Amino acid sequence: MFEGLIGGFYECLQPLNLLLLFLGTFLGLLVGALPGLSSPMAIIILLPVTYSLDPLPALLVMIGVYVGTKLGGSFAAILLRTPGTPASACTALDGFPMAERGEAGLALGYATYGSFVGGLSSWIIAVTFIPVISAIALKSSNADVALIGIMGLVMVSAFTRGSMLKGFIGVCVGLLIGCMGMDRVDTIERFTFGSLDLLTGVPFAAALVGLFGFAVVISDLSLMKSKSELVATKFRIKLPTFKQFFSRWKAWGTGSFMGAIVGAVPGVGADGATWLAYGTVKNNSKKPEEFGLGNPDGVIAPETANNGTTGGAMVPMLTLGIPGDASTAIMIGALYLHGLQPGVTLMKTGGDVVYGILAGLLLAGIFMFLIAMGAIRFFVYVLRQHRSLLFPFVMIFASLGAFASYGTIFPVFAAIFLGVFGFIMEERGFPVVTIVLGVILGPIIEFNTRTALMLSGGDWTTFISTWPRVIFIIIIVFLVVNEIRQGFTRQAMAKNLTL
Repeated sequence: MFEGLIGGFYECLQPLNLLLLFLGTFLGLLVGALPGLSSPMAIIILLPVTYSLDPLPALLVMIGVYVGTKLGGSFAAILLRTPGTPASACTALDGFPMAERGEAGLALGYATYGSFVGGLSSWIIAVTFIPVISAIALKSSNADVALIGIMGLVMVSAFTRGSMLKGFIGVCVGLLIGCMGMDRVDTIERFTFGSLDLLTGVPFAAALVGLFGFAVVISDLSLMKSKSELVATKFRIKLPTFKQFFSRWKAWGTGSFMGAIVGAVPGVGADGATWLAYGTVKNNSKKPEEFGLGNPDGVIAPETANNGTTGGAMVPMLTLGIPGDASTAIMIGALYLHGLQPGVTLMKTGGDVVYGILAGLLLAGIFMFLIAMGAIRFFVYVLRQHRSLLFPFVMIFASLGAFASYGTIFPVFAAIFLGVFGFIMEERGFPVVTIVLGVILGPIIEFNTRTALMLSGGDWTTFISTWPRVIFIIIIVFLVVNEIRQGFTRQAMAKNLTL
């Protein structure tokens, strides 16, 4: 493991790779600071750039964006009370009151320190567990891979916002999209509607661009003419001392733990981790009434948890091929586009890329800290500008990404259609990440299920023939039954309230 990690750092420290990682982190901070933009959208925009790059440099840019947006969202949350990202909404509760009383620089300092500590702790978790889980996963057979994929779909359906039913419907929609085209086993056309363009299925880049790019732009059109007014127009960066920060060890310790654990749960992501960390710290505080009025712990805990999810989300992505959140779902797509298959065999077929990603995760955290401290005035200037020019550029680059995937105009039309469809689904509470996950995992589950059945002579008991497979099935059944039980409980409570 150490040799692989050293090799990963060696590759990341190559001038071009280091430059790409730095630029990605800077872009991530910028994107995160702007309400209406997001990490998935920024990564989608970068798709055209990554086609001409080798796998590792392409992923390093995305890693930089992924890490940078985590902290960038706190800038707008603290200075504007308008979270740059959903996960930074919690930071606004205490960060904005600090800015109102003239402590904006101090709040940004606590957020930056917390983000760095959270990223460092999550990196340690990722480096520790990814090689171990990968070594175990390498022994998996087709039946194991199929069950892991099904478990991933059920977990994302259960843990995404809203009801599991809506998450499951989103997954089913993704499965239908994913099975269009030529069948991989019997080479039979499915749902092509006589179109030659659909023989190879819906272009994966088009699905990503449409569902994560166009859909978000359409939903955020109301922000196009908005211009932000800063609470703190004149301030200097007043960093807390190391003693001040580390004396609040309960806040950053809780945030680090919550971020690493929750980040590894597919579908939950940073949104759930920040609120969980904030609530835990507040409930265990001797002065909970101070939270919401500008308590530094209310900034440290969610920001530490926010970046603490980065390493955790990498664990299921790199070992099982299951994305921890929307950004890692797109990274899985990028791996596919570069000829690598995320999941149980990735460590064997692309171990150098895995260790390069892990090394890049740590270096991106360092860049994030240095850039945030050195370029804060630039980000404040950007926050004051109109955002009317940003969305057209997003649309243009997203369209280029769809076009470059096949070299034809068909993926662009497909992306536009899926963008409108994704917007409609999101408006009705169906998370698009579940659709994308269905598109990603559907073909993998189908191929491995059919292969497992062929190898066993059509015997379905092959899926319960080993204890790991039994455990997978128990987890799947538990999640489904638990969600049904909670649904009946919520229904009973709502009925009692109406009486």
